[in-house]
Amino acid sequence: MRSLFAAVLALLLAACSLAPTSQRAPQADRWLQGIDLAAYLDCAREQSVTLLQAHRAGDRPGAAENSLGAIEASLADGAVFLEIDVARTADGVLVLMHDRTVDRTTNGQGIVTEMTAAEFAALQLEDLDGDLVAEAPPTLAAALAALDGRGIAQIDLKGIDIATIARAIEQAGAVDRSIVITYSIDDAIELHRRLPDLMFSVGLDDESDLKRLVDAGVDLTRVTAWLGTGTGNPPLDAQLAERGIETSYGDFRGERAGTADYRLLADNGAEVISVDDVPAAAAALRARDRARDLLASCPAARPSE
Repeated sequence: MRSLFAAVLALLLAACSLAPTSQRAPQADRWLQGIDLAAYLDCAREQSVTLLQAHRAGDRPGAAENSLGAIEASLADGAVFLEIDVARTADGVLVLMHDRTVDRTTNGQGIVTEMTAAEFAALQLEDLDGDLVAEAPPTLAAALAALDGRGIAQIDLKGIDIATIARAIEQAGAVDRSIVITYSIDDAIELHRRLPDLMFSVGLDDESDLKRLVDAGVDLTRVTAWLGTGTGNPPLDAQLAERGIETSYGDFRGERAGTADYRLLADNGAEVISVDDVPAAAAALRARDRARDLLASCPAARPSE
């Protein structure tokens, strides 16, 4: 009987993860539908508005990292960007999982790349307190559907090649509402070659990195610069702003220590700050209202009537 109950629970959790967004959130607020993301970020830079990115979707008690529940909670808080970690199962399905194994964040054990999609969907997520939540780890497709018109997917690749993620984003119709995190100038150039309209994040340390992008023909309006962890780099931020490039960073160590100053991060020039404690950052920066006010004041970013 116990095994039968477990099997039924697994099927229900998988069904919740794969259910169309329209069934899960019929009253979804699609305020970002049709947004010109590059123009929106330009307006953030020009108007000195700092937007929030929810790291690992913004987990918290009751909502596991990289879960649809965390996505919903962070959207409600006011996050515009949802950073999600994308891995691949043994049978090629793209799923959300940060670690190489599922051990830390689910009730199961095993290596993601050695599990089938069905085995992965039968898992149950655990929140940061180790408590089970009524949700299976989702697929990338489910996460992109949940974010459609409501938030921007910031995709961190866990063993996924550029060609695979480019194809998945294009097939999902999510080119205009995604940012892919790249870890080298070469990967950034390859991604831009495959999907010229897709925005991407790349680490820029100095003018030589920027020159490589320019020499490769990269459209700089597609670039956001990751300045690393800490409280920012105002001189480099100002230099990049002169080239029309937005920046992001996050003070994860400060958050863990309870010393993070979200207002300082904003004042140091970031258009986007990546945070673990989304509710606290959103309250400090009035993130929800400012994100929506920014769109209202940015005609170039709004879809034409």
